[in-house]
Amino acid sequence: MNKPVVLVHGAWHGPWCWDRVTPHLDAAGVPWVAPDLPSCAAASTGANEVEDNDVVRDALDALPGSEHAILLGHSRGGRVITEAGTHDRVGHLVYLAAFLGEPNEDTTSYISSALYDALNAHDDGTTTVKAELGAGVFYNECSAQDFSWAAQQLRPQSHKPFDSQSQMAWRARPSTYVVCCRDKALPVDGQRKMAARATTAVEWDTDHSPFANHPELVAALLIGLSVGG
Repeated sequence: MNKPVVLVHGAWHGPWCWDRVTPHLDAAGVPWVAPDLPSCAAASTGANEVEDNDVVRDALDALPGSEHAILLGHSRGGRVITEAGTHDRVGHLVYLAAFLGEPNEDTTSYISSALYDALNAHDDGTTTVKAELGAGVFYNECSAQDFSWAAQQLRPQSHKPFDSQSQMAWRARPSTYVVCCRDKALPVDGQRKMAARATTAVEWDTDHSPFANHPELVAALLIGLSVGG
């Protein structure tokens, strides 16, 4: 049986961001699940990466069969899979333009000033994406139609992090880092620094959100790991 895939979205997003990827997985017979992270789904409650970690671990617990899973994290989702990826069902980690950090590393150095400029900060500790700037940061290689699809679904994000990341799954599991070379959110030099910590790295000529305009690339990588890995 093909290995299952668990898709972990990034900040301000949700399971919807994989909607253009998952039909390719279905066609290839690759089982998948896309948990909804509480730090976004329930941002106003102050849910943080602890709750996100729990939800991803619950999704791994619920996988049928016994095959090792491929656990993908996009952007901020990389922090979540770095913690949750020590789960014994995880066989391979995929960091898609994602944070792959050392313990207690300051990740702000990997974030572009343009990303900060594209956010509205709120008194409850959440941020939202400014529609007029979000396209140029997250979807700069996408069509207006692609960005419209995403912008209608972006949500507030809570930013309370782990008190301290105690698990470094990439040290114990094989990992692939995908560098997105046209990324305006996480500049390519920082991505390459993080990618050097992974087992393998690939580079795509895409923006921060290849799931929107190049879903076939994301799917092909996952199918290769699931069917042939």
